[in-house]
Amino acid sequence: MIKTLKSNISRSIIGLIASCALLPPVAAHKYFFGLTDVSWNAHTGNIEVVHQYTLHDVELAIGRFYDEPFRIDQPDADQRVKEWIRARFVMKDTSGRALNLDWVGLEADFQNLWIYQEKSHTKTDFCDWKITNRVMLSTYPAQVNTVNVKSDELTRGVTLNEQRDTKEINCGE
Repeated sequence: MIKTLKSNISRSIIGLIASCALLPPVAAHKYFFGLTDVSWNAHTGNIEVVHQYTLHDVELAIGRFYDEPFRIDQPDADQRVKEWIRARFVMKDTSGRALNLDWVGLEADFQNLWIYQEKSHTKTDFCDWKITNRVMLSTYPAQVNTVNVKSDELTRGVTLNEQRDTKEINCGE
């Protein structure tokens, strides 16, 4: 009986070790998704932009952008993220002028990164504006970026990917 118990414990320990060895591939995600919210804030008179991405994906993408390792806790992280996002996310108004979004900052937890931008602007419904979002696409070709725009009158969204990284906000019914 003791021999059987030792054998069962040994098999359980070996099974647990084997299971743990398989965890990293199982835990790694196989989807790449970003979310950006754009809205006009009547209280501040600003267009506000909030991007959300998976932190470790961003760290890898920015590391490739600068051709050196990148971590969000390094001293120049804000500046690097700022340059990286500006090179990949563009909003053009109805006259085709690109908005030069001001940097507000970023926040990160163990899993996600939020990037904040804004621009002083008159009230807008974002109709016929063009959005380009190439964030993460050069690192993860399967990346899907959803951009939601919200005004008092309506909320619209566009989905962007490697095949189509720019779309116009269509407000027609």
